[in-house]
Amino acid sequence: MFNSIGVICKPNDFTSQKTALELGVLLKDLGVILLEDQKDFEKNADLIIVVGGDGTILNTARTYVDFNIPILGVNLGRLGFLADVSVDSMTPVVSAVLNGEFIKEKRSLLSCQIEQNGKVLSKHLAFNEVVIHRNETPRMIEFELNVDGDFVNNQRADGIIVTTPTGSTAYALSSGGPIMHPSTNAICLVSISPHTMSHRPFILDGESEVLITLLDCEDRATISFDAQSSVHASEGVALRVKQHENFVHLIHPKGYDYFEIIRSKLHWGQKV
Repeated sequence: MFNSIGVICKPNDFTSQKTALELGVLLKDLGVILLEDQKDFEKNADLIIVVGGDGTILNTARTYVDFNIPILGVNLGRLGFLADVSVDSMTPVVSAVLNGEFIKEKRSLLSCQIEQNGKVLSKHLAFNEVVIHRNETPRMIEFELNVDGDFVNNQRADGIIVTTPTGSTAYALSSGGPIMHPSTNAICLVSISPHTMSHRPFILDGESEVLITLLDCEDRATISFDAQSSVHASEGVALRVKQHENFVHLIHPKGYDYFEIIRSKLHWGQKV
């Protein structure tokens, strides 16, 4: 099933590079074609194995989502939300995956568009979340929120998070947002320290289109994508967000249990 495999490691990380080399030897021993050049991934890769962590998977997912290439994550540290194969279990898990023993799961991304005066300034993708937030200043920003062309409200806050179900356990969770199962077809809006206490996280249908227009921020706002890239934003700039047309396909070991990962990462059931 997976005959040609590409391996991506965490940039400038010795341990990741060393593990990737060991993985390459294993793949060749298993009779798999190992793609050496990432330029070949788009046309020839049946599977991409990421050796690093969730951050490396976020970047890989955004890069290759439109090429429908499944991704398997090997985590160098503790169990990750996305990279759920440990280095110690890498050999048996990869061998099992190549024998067809795996679980395949699709995850949604956000397609984001920065606009001003009716013009598109830039386009971006986000796997976890896109965030409009104030810069290093004590003053809040003000923005107008519309969903599917309908006015929702004006808000004064430190910012707002638009999250996928995958990102619901990231920044949105620490801001009081709900945990959404990855299979949920939804987008969630989470205000960051809103001035009005009645603001609560808002779960929308996954097909919704969100438009956030900055009203009062002067030069105090930034729009960030998965906390890995960002653009400066000023008054009149608008962020248009909707679910991306293609999905990321994650490969998990057989026996993968999402709730076990949640329990482990969030320390549920442990004595304080």
